This record gives sequence, structure tokens and C-alpha cells, in this order.
Amino acid sequence: RPAQCAGFNVEKIPCCWIVTHAASGRKIKLNDSSMIIWQLCEEGNTVGDIIATLKEAFPDVQDIDKDIQRALDELKEEGLIAFS
Repeated sequence: RPAQCAGFNVEKIPCCWIVTHAASGRKIKLNDSSMIIWQLCEEGNTVGDIIATLKEAFPDVQDIDKDIQRALDELKEEGLIAFS
């Protein structure tokens, strides 16, 4: 189950989202899709829940499962989420 890591501030700018680690000041740029996935991690959803939610919201997107998994991997690499 992915969960957001604590200590980040979020700012929306015209092109994207900037997520800043409060303690270190490190900034991470997210597109709208990655931000939606990151927000769904805050709500206690499983990976399956996230996939189901986004498949319902975007039924015409091909291979959405792979896109979501790739985004989760990137969020984990950036330290924005951890898996429990």
C-alpha cells in the first residue's frame, strides 16, 4: 500500500506542481497525473484502488495500469511515497 511521506509542501504553478521537502528545501516537479496519483496515496488506497479509480476516471486511456505503476515507482524514487 503506497502512502505519502510527511514533510512536503505543495505549490501549483502554471505548468505543473512543485512539491518541496520542508526540511531540506529540495523541490520535485510533478505533472497533473502524478499529482493525482500522489494525492490518492494520501487517502490510504492500495495500488489496485488507485488503478481502479483512474481507470474509471479515464476509460479511454490505453495501458493506464503501466502508466500508474511507472508513476508510483517515480514517486517512490523521489521519496514522496513509501510502501507498507
